[in-house]
Amino acid sequence: MNRPVYLLIGFSALLFSCGESGENTMDQYGQGQDPRMSELEARMAEITGQPVPEGQAAGGWDQQGAAEGGPGFGQQATTAAGMRTHTLNSSTYNVPFAQLDLPAHWNVQGMERGDWTATAPGANVKNTKPASFMMVGGQLGQFYQANGQQMRAPVSPEQVVMQDLAPRMRQQGYELVGQAPAPGVEQVDQRGMNGLYVSGQAQKTCKANLSEWRRGDKRLAVVLHWFSISSADMANWGYYTTELEATEGSYEREKSGLLNGLSTMRFNPAYFAAQHRQARQKEQESMAAHQQQMMNNQQSWNAHNARMRSNQAAFDASQAAHRDMVNGVNNSMMGTWNNTNATMDRMQDATINGIRGEQNAWNPQTGEQGKVEAGYNNYWVNGDGQYFGTNDVMYDPNVGSQSGEQWQQMETEP
Repeated sequence: MNRPVYLLIGFSALLFSCGESGENTMDQYGQGQDPRMSELEARMAEITGQPVPEGQAAGGWDQQGAAEGGPGFGQQATTAAGMRTHTLNSSTYNVPFAQLDLPAHWNVQGMERGDWTATAPGANVKNTKPASFMMVGGQLGQFYQANGQQMRAPVSPEQVVMQDLAPRMRQQGYELVGQAPAPGVEQVDQRGMNGLYVSGQAQKTCKANLSEWRRGDKRLAVVLHWFSISSADMANWGYYTTELEATEGSYEREKSGLLNGLSTMRFNPAYFAAQHRQARQKEQESMAAHQQQMMNNQQSWNAHNARMRSNQAAFDASQAAHRDMVNGVNNSMMGTWNNTNATMDRMQDATINGIRGEQNAWNPQTGEQGKVEAGYNNYWVNGDGQYFGTNDVMYDPNVGSQSGEQWQQMETEP
């Protein structure tokens, strides 16, 4: 199953990962060019390892925006008078990230932190932190859920408004007036999403929605930035909001300024070049670490198997030694038992011989044991089994015999 290794970066991360930012009016530097651009071009070349491509220098970096009919990074957007350009700088790569035109009478703060806010007479603007969800089944889904990832099937921006925003707004006393798509914001968000590097085959989608709310003489405009990175078997999606609260009299003007401003964002290709470079490097490092882990696992298994073989050999040797010891003890015990029985048999046999006046003798011609009458020192036996006893140790019946019969001396047992 193909599961791309996502860089879990929604488009919301672009606005909420910016570091030090700068502000300038377009006529202050002439043609919208920031004098810091030359230094930043040098930084970009150092980070990416490549010089700034032709046509992407200060005053014309966002060629993608220009190709789509919009202004490029460093170029003034076609907006109504009274707008001020804000340059957001990425602390991650130390290059400008994007430019944004907002109403000049807004007091904009916090762009260096990412969660920027703006205030004006009768109005205030804030961005909320992104909510991120994942949808994947099986054991992988259980793994992500066990590690704190919120599991939720993707729902449309309109459903997010009704399921997530409406309960919060009701708690604050607001009632929903209506909602509709925000195509200008959606186009810009999609352009930013398209610039991001995502590993594997994935579909990157952005949508934008404007919902309007009322509470007495207060009006609230909520721009919902919805994003999704998905493949056939996995989806990572989420959203964040830009919220404008204004009085009834200033609401329409401030809402128009917010929508126009969000629709003028121009992204810096140098930021995406640096992001791509770092993402690929992390991929390579992750792959190398995975391969090393696989090698370590194989080595561990090899060592484990070697230990098991050694343990088995030691166990077998121990079992053999145990069997030898047991057999030795058994043999010793059986030998003692056999010797004891033999001694008892001999004693019994000697007793019976004493009672009968007999003793044991072995016929040398047949090799069989038999009984002879006790009381003689020597016994002789012929081929027919006839024997006689004599105390004359010098007597040999074969000497001087005329019959040719052969006698053999019998061995006796006392």
